[in-house]
Amino acid sequence: MSDASKENEGHSAVKDDGDDAGSLWRGTDYGKWFVADSCTSLSTSIQDFALPLIAQALTGSPARATLLDSIMSMASAALKLPGGVVQDKYDRRKLMVAFGLIGVILFGACAALGWAGLLAYPVLVVLAVCLGVRTGLLGGTSNAMLRGIVPDKLLPKAQSLNNGRDAALDMVGAPVGGVLIGGGLWVPFVANALLNALEAVASLRITRYWHRGDETDAQGRAPADDEADAARSQSASSTPHYWRGMLAGFRWLLGERFERRLILSSALAFACFNSFLLITVLSIGSDPSHVVSAGFMNMSVSVGVLVGSLIASAVIERVRGGVIAILFYALMGIGALGAALTPWIPVRMAFLAVSVLAFPAGNAVLNGFQALLISQEHMGRMLAGMGMIQMVVAPVITFLSGVIMQRWGYMPAALGLGLCIVASALPAVTMKELVTLPRPDAWEDHIRRSGLTKF
Repeated sequence: MSDASKENEGHSAVKDDGDDAGSLWRGTDYGKWFVADSCTSLSTSIQDFALPLIAQALTGSPARATLLDSIMSMASAALKLPGGVVQDKYDRRKLMVAFGLIGVILFGACAALGWAGLLAYPVLVVLAVCLGVRTGLLGGTSNAMLRGIVPDKLLPKAQSLNNGRDAALDMVGAPVGGVLIGGGLWVPFVANALLNALEAVASLRITRYWHRGDETDAQGRAPADDEADAARSQSASSTPHYWRGMLAGFRWLLGERFERRLILSSALAFACFNSFLLITVLSIGSDPSHVVSAGFMNMSVSVGVLVGSLIASAVIERVRGGVIAILFYALMGIGALGAALTPWIPVRMAFLAVSVLAFPAGNAVLNGFQALLISQEHMGRMLAGMGMIQMVVAPVITFLSGVIMQRWGYMPAALGLGLCIVASALPAVTMKELVTLPRPDAWEDHIRRSGLTKF
């Protein structure tokens, strides 16, 4: 066998044929991708829980603690669009490896400084900027790569499985993060450095995936549907058209009415919901003796997502996508408002668990349907455009939430965020194209009947 043949065999994406056509685990490298992405998810879970609490322990200020998250988000947002071009232009496996190695360096350096007693708030600010830059340039690579590993028809199944995985890791990550902080403010950084090293190793083992130059994608189609697509791809990669290619996904998202309303609604709803979780954790974790208890507040959300993920596949196959989407937004709003209004922590945890029951199915439906509107070669730029919009909204809401909480207390901040979630859901749940969305086997027909534009 020639070297060229070996290279093509090692790097071609899975084709949708044979007995493995309906399996995520056989005939694809989804398992290897799953391990790499799981390491990133667990690292992020520990990071998101531990960093604000470490900052609050060093400064005593909730506002400065939430500012760290805003700094990361703003740095990421500034580089999302160029990051999308990077993810479309360069080999995505190599970018995933680079993502892990950079994490080893960043978290390893902070662990060393913490162990030496030199950890201070300015160090965390520098870390937040570096993590934001890494996320902006490389953070979307794993999600962009997923569609080139599994067939399109299995994307909803993969998304629901990933959501269940994330819920389980979040369930472990928050309490473990609290325990790690108890061992020293530097200990969570050691754990994250090790997880990032494992992510880099697992990414190296992925061999079957779509990338530029493949003869076929995960469904056995040519990468470009026609000569015009190939010409646009070449044009977007050339230097004179760099900026046009970088902004392509962002322009498409804001130019198409369906995508514009959906992404803005989702960005606002998720930013408010995540800010609500953060200030809830901070309000409990402000007492050093309750740091571990704060982790169990996050755990209630993880339990809700995990339960939802167990039934997600069956729900997606039997219930219309539009109904799932409405439940997705409705439960989030009802759960957040209920949790904001109750003073009892167990009841608040119950509301939070209910608020995310439809998340796995809803996220799988929305992401899977949107993926059908995007070609393989544009996934990076499209995800970058979505990420930029989310990153622009999230830091502002997060920082304002911290300021309101510090000035007026937890209840006004939490209630305001709950009301914002309800308001932000309205643009999405009033779209005919979304509320009439059928089950996955009829999505292509729905796209044609609704006149939705593909990118």
